[in-house]
Amino acid sequence: MSDIISPDNTGLLAHILGDIQNKAYIDVVRNVQQQITDNAELIDVPVVHHFAPGVYMRQMDAAAGTLVVSKMHRTEHMNVLLTGSLTVATENGIELLKAPVVLKSMPGTKRIGYFHEDSSWITVHPTNETDLEIIEQQVIVPDDEIDQFLASLPSKCKEIE
Repeated sequence: MSDIISPDNTGLLAHILGDIQNKAYIDVVRNVQQQITDNAELIDVPVVHHFAPGVYMRQMDAAAGTLVVSKMHRTEHMNVLLTGSLTVATENGIELLKAPVVLKSMPGTKRIGYFHEDSSWITVHPTNETDLEIIEQQVIVPDDEIDQFLASLPSKCKEIE
């Protein structure tokens, strides 16, 4: 496998992202997202949708070498890294995750992840809906509403500032 960023070199990803500690995390994410949009060939990452009563699970299968900027979520929910590994930039710094991992995300979460190997990530959302457009409206914060959404969160829920 030919990694652009090796799993042991989280410092390189930190350098690419800039000084997260001295900037608002959301500004770092926006900058990276804009650079990707302006300069990279965007790819479709395979997604599989799973439904059960009261639960929607979105499974993303990312190939090694994929850089992903997530959407911001409105809700508290669970995530599962089923297989693979990635370096992820969070509001708490740079972390290396190796499957299997279960994580809880709070409202206002938006992350940058670099997948070191073929990986499978599942986001688990509580909902009774099965219409994907309605689910997205329920759980995703549109980019042009992020600042307003973050301002509306109680302090204990704000992960990105």
